[in-house]
Amino acid sequence: MRAAATLTPEPLAQGVWGVEGGPVPWRGGVAMPLRTVVIELPSRELWVHAPGLLTQDLRDWLEERGRVAHLVVPYAPDLPHLTDWQAAYPAARVWRGAEVKTAAWRQQIKPLVLEGAETEVVFLHQASRSAILSRLIIAVETAPLAVWMRPLIWLAGIDESDGKPPLGLAGRLGGRKAVGDLVEQMLDWGPERLILTHGRCYMRDASGEVKRAMRRLMRDRLWDRALNEARRG
Repeated sequence: MRAAATLTPEPLAQGVWGVEGGPVPWRGGVAMPLRTVVIELPSRELWVHAPGLLTQDLRDWLEERGRVAHLVVPYAPDLPHLTDWQAAYPAARVWRGAEVKTAAWRQQIKPLVLEGAETEVVFLHQASRSAILSRLIIAVETAPLAVWMRPLIWLAGIDESDGKPPLGLAGRLGGRKAVGDLVEQMLDWGPERLILTHGRCYMRDASGEVKRAMRRLMRDRLWDRALNEARRG
C-alpha cells in the first residue's frame, strides 16, 4: 500500500496490471488498502478483480486496453464502487464466489474455490504464472494508516513484515484441512508471483512466500512436502 492512492495502473506482469484505488472499510472501522487487478485476455476482453475507485482517467486507460467484460467480486470486503463499474460497463458480467467455476475465461485464469461458511477464490493467470489472492494472505503497510489503526493490523498479524491469513479465516473457510488442501493445490501450480488484493505484492519466490505465510496453519504438511521435494531432487 502506498501513502496515497495513485489510480495509475502499474504493470505487474505481461498483460497484468494493478491499480491501487484507496482504502475500503474493513472490520472495526479499519481502512483496508484495495488493489484492483486488470488482466487482458487474448480476446482483448478485460478481466477486473476487486473493482475499486473508477475515475475518467482510468476509464480512458481501460478503453485503450480493450473491453471491460468481467467484474470479479471477492467475498470481502464490500466494494463501495462496484455500482459505478456496473453503470459504466452494463454489459460486463459480475462473477461472485463459486460462479467462477463455469467461466469461459477459466482456461486463461484458473480459479480454485474453497467454500465454507464463507467462500474464498484464488486465481492463477496461466500465461504469467501470477497467483491473485484476496484474503488468503494480507500484508498491509501500516505507516500510511491512522495511528489508532496500526496496532489492530499488528495484532491481527497481517502487516507487511509477515503477511499471512487474517485471524479466524481458516475456521470460516471450512477448517485447517480445507485451507491446507487449497494451499497444496496452489503450490502445485508453481506460481512465480503473488498479487495481493490487500497489501504488498511478492514479485519473486511466490511458493516460498506462501509456505512462510502458511507455516503455522499447515506445519506438518509443509514438512512432508519439503521431504518429498528433497527426495525428488
